[in-house]
Amino acid sequence: MSAIANTERPPMQKEQRLLNLICVIAALGLFAFVGYNFLAAGAVISTDGLFFTVVPIVIALAFLAVPAQEILTRQLEKRRIARGETVKPTAAAQKQAARAASTVPPALKLPPALKDARGRALPPDVNRMMAEMSRTEGGKQ
Repeated sequence: MSAIANTERPPMQKEQRLLNLICVIAALGLFAFVGYNFLAAGAVISTDGLFFTVVPIVIALAFLAVPAQEILTRQLEKRRIARGETVKPTAAAQKQAARAASTVPPALKLPPALKDARGRALPPDVNRMMAEMSRTEGGKQ
């Protein structure tokens, strides 16, 4: 199992690096556009000048948020390891591990669909509520 997890990790890191590279290139392109606007525009303090300055800067900062988040996550993880704290898996990783551990699909664990007086299937939320109520009644007895 650990060999499978180790082989899956590098492609994800490659994708993350590619995403970071694309974001940084896009941000640099937008900053270059702002620089060109300062040099080529006659009047920077105008409606058009402010628009062509502020909007690309805001978009560039949004592009830079993706790599910054990864860098911040790495730094926080290094601090936790230096302090000796254990790194807890994320909720998504816990759910994926739980799914992999269970051999029976969740759909097969549900009770059969209930039907109304005319024989029509009840909505899934009603089935879920009835299953929860029957579990609690069974647990009390």
